[in-house]
Amino acid sequence: MHLKKVKYFILSLIFISLTSCATTKVNEFHNTLAPLIEQKNISGAVDFASEFYQNCDKYNKLLYSLELGLLYHLNGNYKESNETFEKAKYIYSMKDYTSTFFNDDTLLPSYYLGENYEMAYANFFCALNYLKTRRLKGKRDEAAVEARQVNNLFNKIKIDEKKALYKDDPFIRYFMGLIYQNAGFLNDAMVSYKLALLAYANYNICDMKVPEDLVNNLYTIYCHYGLEQDAKSLRKTYPYAKQLYTNDNGTLFIVNYNGLAPKKVEEVVTLTFDFAWANYYKTNNMYRYEVEREFNVHEVSAAFAVYQEYYNRIKSFEIEATDEQDGTKKYHSKSYLVTDIAAILEKHLPEPNYRSVFYSRINKYVSGFREIEYIREHYEQKKQDILNDRDLSKNNKIRLLERLDRDTADKIRTVKERSNTLNRVDLRSWRSLPEQVNMATLSLPKGKYNIIIRYLDENGKTVETKELKTKIRKNRNRFLLTNSFKGH
Repeated sequence: MHLKKVKYFILSLIFISLTSCATTKVNEFHNTLAPLIEQKNISGAVDFASEFYQNCDKYNKLLYSLELGLLYHLNGNYKESNETFEKAKYIYSMKDYTSTFFNDDTLLPSYYLGENYEMAYANFFCALNYLKTRRLKGKRDEAAVEARQVNNLFNKIKIDEKKALYKDDPFIRYFMGLIYQNAGFLNDAMVSYKLALLAYANYNICDMKVPEDLVNNLYTIYCHYGLEQDAKSLRKTYPYAKQLYTNDNGTLFIVNYNGLAPKKVEEVVTLTFDFAWANYYKTNNMYRYEVEREFNVHEVSAAFAVYQEYYNRIKSFEIEATDEQDGTKKYHSKSYLVTDIAAILEKHLPEPNYRSVFYSRINKYVSGFREIEYIREHYEQKKQDILNDRDLSKNNKIRLLERLDRDTADKIRTVKERSNTLNRVDLRSWRSLPEQVNMATLSLPKGKYNIIIRYLDENGKTVETKELKTKIRKNRNRFLLTNSFKGH
């Protein structure tokens, strides 16, 4: 073996060793984090994740940043959430450099490079963070900056990754339209709403229905600008489109993160050795029977990544807003599903490539067999050298031969263990994401309100309730964030 290859092999082993340790830490991190989120102990999850984040490895820095950023957001630490998400965005911006520098297929998966949808939802959470800190001067404009960033992201994906499944997101387009409208940028809001409708038609991988609020908001802006032809065309497509008259009312938006995103788990597929060789290896039959006999292998197993969903009884919610000054004034609204993140994750996961994986698994046995052949040839040569060495005493020859037997047996055992080892699959994912996002909107006169949220199961029965207080200002939007999860 050439010196250059030996050096590369050693460096690869060191790299794989380090990154394997890093991946193990990710599993430990999620195994501790998941129960805290399931138990709705968000503050405990923040404490754990922030402490872990201080000493996290560089290979998974992006993943940890996304996790901690969302946990801060869920806990109401909006400033810290945005600071952490900004770090995630910077790491993601270096994705092309990282992909180029570590261009070996066996090394590349060790770096968590992030997914397009993850960055889009990072912008979504950042925009909400700014809205929740709107009392600070200029925050509505900064929320609009997030809307522009996500627009740039979608444009870049469509240019650079033409074959990508996730190129746009109708819900995020719609929500960013709300962001623009809330900041007073009506023209930008109009463009974003139009892009949302196009995304519902062309990039709707979750099969979501077009929200009536989206259509009505766009229709209202058309009417505001006197765009009669556009308004007429929109109404032709969506007959229910109507102009919204605020009458100095404010609009309450309740954004609910429902459930937990599915987690990646390992699924093992087992085939008979004969079937796997005939259908996936498809080379000549050299070593075919020798491999089966040497490893005593009759079946071949391979691991694949699949998503496992969490059971959640809650499917929707309804709200009741009661005026604090006049308890007889009650307002009601029901939620609607705006995005199915679980569906995005599952559809984004590549289809199992059985041919490639099983070819690799069988080839591992073939390579192992050839290595064992070499070990045995070396053993016979070394054995003859010892036996033919006249300078060695009989006892020394016996001792050296016993050591040679042990070393050879250890080497062969190591090769067999390595050949039988199941392939590794990447099970990393952004685990604190919600399964779905549903929203409810309500136009309310200015004033203070007691809000009751009833979380409902698939039969419309109340699973649990939550009470909130809020203040509505005239001609202003108010965003309330909630999250819901109820297992068995």
